[in-house]
Amino acid sequence: MTLERLDPADPVALERFERAFHAAFSRAKGNRLARRLWHWDDAAGRTRPHIPYADQHVYVRWQDDGAVDTAGAVNWRLADYQAARLGFPPPPPDLSGHCEILALFSQRDADLVGLRTFLVEVAGTLLAHGFQSADATSTDRLLPVYQHIGGRPLERRSLDGEHRTLLRFPLQEVAQLQALT
Repeated sequence: MTLERLDPADPVALERFERAFHAAFSRAKGNRLARRLWHWDDAAGRTRPHIPYADQHVYVRWQDDGAVDTAGAVNWRLADYQAARLGFPPPPPDLSGHCEILALFSQRDADLVGLRTFLVEVAGTLLAHGFQSADATSTDRLLPVYQHIGGRPLERRSLDGEHRTLLRFPLQEVAQLQALT
């Protein structure tokens, strides 16, 4: 499987991504704050970030049958900062080469090795586009995983009884992580 950038003008690919996105996060029943972050169309079984696709790069690894294996969406323009929906301040305007990870998921449960490998590859691609760092938010359950991949906690918030941590990933360090054996 190779990493590809999703063409949001391709309605078939976009639908597959949004359906996989919905399936991945609708399984997390206790993750109520996810409803604040993204646009949910439960009737159609689709989910997408509120950030316009024109301001995103969506990366996908496709299975041989055309289904999404692993995917991630990156806010590269930062005109709208998704983490602000959870109360986190946007990065300082003088922070150049910065982006925000909007979503990261695998269709396989507990696929930590696959997510790590995917994020390492995406980090390399983002570096090639001139980005140096990326912010993301995390649940408490996934925080140790993201810290293991190189995320550095910046702030923590509690909203409606749920906790979220804002992390910053130095992309050069993430891109240089070795494969797990």
